[in-house]
Amino acid sequence: MKWRILIISILICLITVGCSNTSTLTLEEKVADFEQLYNEVKEGYPYLEVNKRLYKDDWLANKEDFRRRIEKTSSDEDFANELNSIMRKLHNGHTEVITDASYFNMLKDVYEPLGWYDFFNDKDLNHLYNDKEKSNAYGMGSGKNIELKDLVEDKVGYMYIPQMNSASGSIDDDMKKISSYIKEIEDYQSLIIDIRGNMGGNDQYWVDLVSNISDKNYKCRGYRLFRNSSNIIKNYTKARNSKLNDIKELPMLSNAPKEATNMFTHFEYNEEVVKGKAKMPFKGEIYLLVDGDVFSGAESFAIFCKEQKFATIIGSQTGGDGYVYDPVLFKLNNSGIIVRMSSTMYLTESGICDEEKKVTPDIEVNNTIRYGIRKIDPCVNKVLELENIQ
Repeated sequence: MKWRILIISILICLITVGCSNTSTLTLEEKVADFEQLYNEVKEGYPYLEVNKRLYKDDWLANKEDFRRRIEKTSSDEDFANELNSIMRKLHNGHTEVITDASYFNMLKDVYEPLGWYDFFNDKDLNHLYNDKEKSNAYGMGSGKNIELKDLVEDKVGYMYIPQMNSASGSIDDDMKKISSYIKEIEDYQSLIIDIRGNMGGNDQYWVDLVSNISDKNYKCRGYRLFRNSSNIIKNYTKARNSKLNDIKELPMLSNAPKEATNMFTHFEYNEEVVKGKAKMPFKGEIYLLVDGDVFSGAESFAIFCKEQKFATIIGSQTGGDGYVYDPVLFKLNNSGIIVRMSSTMYLTESGICDEEKKVTPDIEVNNTIRYGIRKIDPCVNKVLELENIQ
């Protein structure tokens, strides 16, 4: 499955619901759940060493401090929030404790039909996440609308893509609008694709976007690495029918992290094929505007643009974790809390770990605040400068 349900956790404000404001869990049960969470991270999380290098913090070494924090919690609500705070120290947008009922219901709507997990109908989950109102799931008809407009008449087109999903719920609806706009600006000097603030969604969105802009075919290659000695990761890759190879067969990659061959057990080749289908492709210069919020599925698009030289990238370093699988979900035995954890390390064709060395723009701009307005927006102004447009 090419699409990926991404980064909803950052887009939806986490509010604590479902858990009682008094403790129904004993201290022993809380500690046991923490131990379970800790061990799952220890055995299956892909970025422990990356976290050390980037944040100078050994998450595993903090176990006793984490345990003391758990022991001090006075309610189930505090316990859930403390677990989430501990997971946040891994600094990964795909890794968290689910404390929000609407978010849980969205996950249930998306993942239950796939049959990857067997816990969505457990009674304790329905009691824990007891909000009766379901969210309008991101990626299933929510978010902002795209913007298509001319920044400079007859010269510069502009396309704002706020998420890798359609606000209407239909990617095809957006693509029809985009295709029509590309035909209108066929002879323009340049096109700006603005994904600042885009935290991801469905990879198929940007693949279709490229197909509607270009008539060329592209291939973006890389590797997904797994710690398949972890039972939850092993069950996950099995459920997805992943085509795994022994890590010993991983090609020598000059830029690969040192832990690639000793921390991981298996890898999967990734080849993203993007077919150019535009009957009237855009022939001018293409610019991609990015910032630190670009993540997950949007990050995949930024990687594609960088490696395939599809666009000149302007802005600041991106947020990372592109081209990965969906995060894996697991349930804590005593509380029933669901944990979401990044499942994969992605390496580019040359071995670069995207979560560690995120996409660096071709041209960096200090102020990446998005206005999308000529003479006010620094990134837009940089494009106009490069295009010699006053």
